[in-house]
Amino acid sequence: MKRLAILAALLGAGCSGSKLSYRVDMDKLKDMSRQGQIWIYDAENEIVVALDRLDEAKEELALIRLRKKQAEASIDAAEKKKNRGAVEMAESWMKYLEAMERYAKERIGAAEVGVTAAQAAVELAKAQVINREDLLGGKDFAIKDYQDQYKEWNQDHQKEMKRVNRLRKAARDLEQRWWVQRRRFTAQTGDYDSGLWTD
Repeated sequence: MKRLAILAALLGAGCSGSKLSYRVDMDKLKDMSRQGQIWIYDAENEIVVALDRLDEAKEELALIRLRKKQAEASIDAAEKKKNRGAVEMAESWMKYLEAMERYAKERIGAAEVGVTAAQAAVELAKAQVINREDLLGGKDFAIKDYQDQYKEWNQDHQKEMKRVNRLRKAARDLEQRWWVQRRRFTAQTGDYDSGLWTD
């Protein structure tokens, strides 16, 4: 039921195929076999998975932005206490969060491309059903257009994910630097509470 609601919402919002050049109307597949229905159903599941990934990416960005606000408060608190080491640590943490924000934004963009790639996979599945079951001209149906469309969107998604992974690694490197800096700070001062103050 949840799956149908998600797909209905997607279709209702005019998202499905909005970026696609080639689409097959489901009415044209009314005579397809049970196996054809299963092929299309399996492809539609990928849209649900892609939408879940998009939701996760948006939630992650919201959490990072909340953490940035907390980090700003930490910097202010460190500056008020005139604790230079804690200020540097809080600023270093902010640099990490800014890198995470860039990553999260890119992840959302990649997830959106992933949704369109999943939609292209559904359209390809429909075209394959037409081809296999000899509907609408069967073997003469222009399936290559659907194959090329899916290939293009899938390749775009893979490129986006490579960019996302690079940004994630860059952010993780900044996080590791912060941990080294924090260990040094605590070893020198014995202060385990400063640098990311919440008071």
